[in-house]
Amino acid sequence: MVLASDGLGQQNPFSRLTGRDQPIEASAVWYERADRRGRLVLDRSTVPALLWQEGTLEVYAVYTNRASGGGEVMLTDTDRALLRLSNLGGATFFPPDAPDGVIVELIGPAHTLVASPASVTELQRAARELADFVTRLNRHQVVVEVPSLGPSDNAYLVDTLRLAQLGVERANRRALRDLQSIRVLTGSRANAVYANGALEITIATGRGYAGRPSSEFIRRALDRGR
Repeated sequence: MVLASDGLGQQNPFSRLTGRDQPIEASAVWYERADRRGRLVLDRSTVPALLWQEGTLEVYAVYTNRASGGGEVMLTDTDRALLRLSNLGGATFFPPDAPDGVIVELIGPAHTLVASPASVTELQRAARELADFVTRLNRHQVVVEVPSLGPSDNAYLVDTLRLAQLGVERANRRALRDLQSIRVLTGSRANAVYANGALEITIATGRGYAGRPSSEFIRRALDRGR
């Protein structure tokens, strides 16, 4: 168990999603926005699938539903539509800067979305960075607890801590007044619950990016539990 209550130097551990050491599979493809404002990867090698916009800090687990009028729509764990695929092969992406959608064009195969292994030191650094961030934000000491697993699973624990920071940053400030601790647990499915001053985030180990809740799911848990 890694426990943190103060901060170390900040470091962004998000990296190498599309590095050469990851395999290229037909199930993972690049799309480019028609407005030429970026690219994204859709990786169907896992269930749920994964979606990542190049240059952003979050890989989304997306669930496939039928779209009205045909085709399918990819939804996050908060039911936000991120990508719509038509029966004719067209695709529309729904990023924050284009909420009404922007057409994206398939441009070729991509690397699967796999995080690089993380050491115990990197995990501890991420936990302390989160503790330091939340402590500064709500002006009282916050403890962060996270299990230390093997390097492969630690990578997604580090990522979960980063998503927790994004969720806290976007939460209503009143929801954070009583926040005393953040605990990351392992379980059968991704979840986040906030009660009695404790934010508990559950990840399903072995499922990679598909096994942890999104930052928006964490933000909603904080706001609901205040």
